[in-house]
Amino acid sequence: MNYLNILKSIYQPEVGSIWKAPNNIWTSNFAKNKNPKDFHPSIVSKVKQDNVSVQLAPGTTKEYQKGSCVFKIDLKVNGKTSYFLLKLSMPFIIDDLLSLDRGWSGIDSLSEKQLQDFEWQNKMCKG
Repeated sequence: MNYLNILKSIYQPEVGSIWKAPNNIWTSNFAKNKNPKDFHPSIVSKVKQDNVSVQLAPGTTKEYQKGSCVFKIDLKVNGKTSYFLLKLSMPFIIDDLLSLDRGWSGIDSLSEKQLQDFEWQNKMCKG
């Protein structure tokens, strides 16, 4: 019996979990001019009710300040801000997500306060 496969079959990634995503996964124009094998942080913005997919939003250190659809956060608390572009979120299969590395700069998930801010920002963007 393969316990890892059993765990993967019941695991649901949490909203606010951070993942290391290769540039080549994005279906939008995000990172299209970058090396496809390089990485950007990404964040789960929603777990879909189908239990098969999530909404995954790309992150960048390039400064984006306009609109309610950009979630700004210092992941390392070192003054280096990451910008998660909520309007560029896309559906992503959970099994494919689990094949990615979890975390960015040593951070796997948002803190409780950050998660509250993120959920509010996400709601304002979709609203």
